[in-house]
Amino acid sequence: MKKVVFWVAILIYATPFTQNSGTSFEDPEIFTDPYTDTGDASVAHDLVNNPNEALVDHMASGNEIGFNARYVPYDTPGIGLTDGDDVGVIADPPNNGDPFPHGDNGYMISDVDGNFIVEFDPILISSPTISIDFFISETGYEGDGTINASGSDRLRIYVKDVSNSIEYDLLDTTGNDINNLGIEGAWITATTTIPNSPNITIQLIIEARNNSGAEAFYFDNLNFDGILGIESINNTTFKVYPNPSRNKIHISPPNLDGASIVLYDILGLEVLNTKLVDNTLDISNVKSGLYLLKISQGTTHSTQKIVVR
Repeated sequence: MKKVVFWVAILIYATPFTQNSGTSFEDPEIFTDPYTDTGDASVAHDLVNNPNEALVDHMASGNEIGFNARYVPYDTPGIGLTDGDDVGVIADPPNNGDPFPHGDNGYMISDVDGNFIVEFDPILISSPTISIDFFISETGYEGDGTINASGSDRLRIYVKDVSNSIEYDLLDTTGNDINNLGIEGAWITATTTIPNSPNITIQLIIEARNNSGAEAFYFDNLNFDGILGIESINNTTFKVYPNPSRNKIHISPPNLDGASIVLYDILGLEVLNTKLVDNTLDISNVKSGLYLLKISQGTTHSTQKIVVR
């Protein structure tokens, strides 16, 4: 493999800004009908929103990041969510007596008869503290979650450091009967901090397994707090042009083909992830605004601000 070495002079702008992004599930529309999966319960698949049913997915909007749900069956598949279950964004708090910690809405996962996985949008951030509020209904949970089968209830909330392939648990009940952990019947804030981690891409993921309507998990008030330091390149070796641009930008030198390109908005949300072809990046589908362009090839990583008209 050809090794490419970049001789790059880097100017670090002293303009890092405090970043606070997340979701309290206030932006999605509320529907009261249970969610019925129209997919095959015997195979893993992405879940899609259905008309007039509680939303399981949502694209980023306003100041709230987006999320996407998927389903993974037991090793011996069951009915999954094909029978209509209470999952997704709701306005009814647990027991109707424990209000959501922030706003009127939250996210609920119950009676999955399999595994329900929610993946939130990746964000670019430095030294973040991540927190989320969760509520576990007080009822008769089964098993210790170590096998992928009915009667083996489990809840895991973790952050994936996409940049370095590391996972950080906020909560993992695997290996324990949930009834014995003393975490039922009240809102609890789970949190973790990733110190000394400049400009990493992280993603919060929830993995839930239960098989009863009474076995309900609720979530609210997800927050990513940290500092995003912006680097910009100021030299004649590495260039992005034209900048500002509307449709396409060109990146030089010419030996960057195949480099990884990730585009982030000012909240640190990933809006584009692709490979560079012919040293040209198509941004025609990107909304107008200020973005952070990260280019990676091998162990070399460079970042620059761009403006999309």
